[in-house]
Amino acid sequence: MNKSLISLVASIYVTVLMLAGGTGVALAESAHQPSTVVELYTSQGCSSCPPADKLLGDLVKDDTILGLSFAVTYWDYIGWKDIFGNPDNDDRQAAYRGRFNSRYVYTPQMVVGGEAHAVGSDRSTVEALLKKHADHAKSLPLVWAFENDRLDVTLPSRSGNATIWLVDIDGEKDVDIRKGENTGKIITYHNVVRKIRSLGSWTGDTKTVSLNLAEMRAEGRDGCALIVQQGDYGPILAALEVRL
Repeated sequence: MNKSLISLVASIYVTVLMLAGGTGVALAESAHQPSTVVELYTSQGCSSCPPADKLLGDLVKDDTILGLSFAVTYWDYIGWKDIFGNPDNDDRQAAYRGRFNSRYVYTPQMVVGGEAHAVGSDRSTVEALLKKHADHAKSLPLVWAFENDRLDVTLPSRSGNATIWLVDIDGEKDVDIRKGENTGKIITYHNVVRKIRSLGSWTGDTKTVSLNLAEMRAEGRDGCALIVQQGDYGPILAALEVRL
């Protein structure tokens, strides 16, 4: 290797080290707008859920699909408390029950695009729904820009009324379940929802929302997702997946 090439490699190496922490500047985050959003309502205390958890893991290998794992709490009484369970996830699923005119909530349940649902382990039905509702999450073209530890996301001007949801995500987690129906199993969960909250409404005017990425990073999150959903729990019009 000649001296000029060695010098160039050394320069690149030093630059990477500086970006990684030497100057306090974070490595660049990434974001993209997926075509489809799939929500899996699951529980570590549900013996029927592991096949659905695996299916979600297969789906999220496709970058066009944003798969989200919502752990519910209503099976905790069986003997194992879901370590990711959140009553907010229960509430979101209950809202879908009303939207779909279902008699009850259940696990595993997959909701595709906020428009249809199926048993989460039923691969053929889920894949049919993915095909039927393809590209729904690109109905609104989003524009975004990173600025240090802030991400600004702009929604276009268009007629409509929607809720903007922010979801904090852990990318992949293995859980050793020691009690309940799944005793002895180590299950891998993908895109685990740790927090969900509304950032307010979008009424059709151009709107920019800012996300504090430093706060999520400090809490140990791997990323987040922004979801624009018609009404409160209607069809999903747009989504942005962010990796930290």
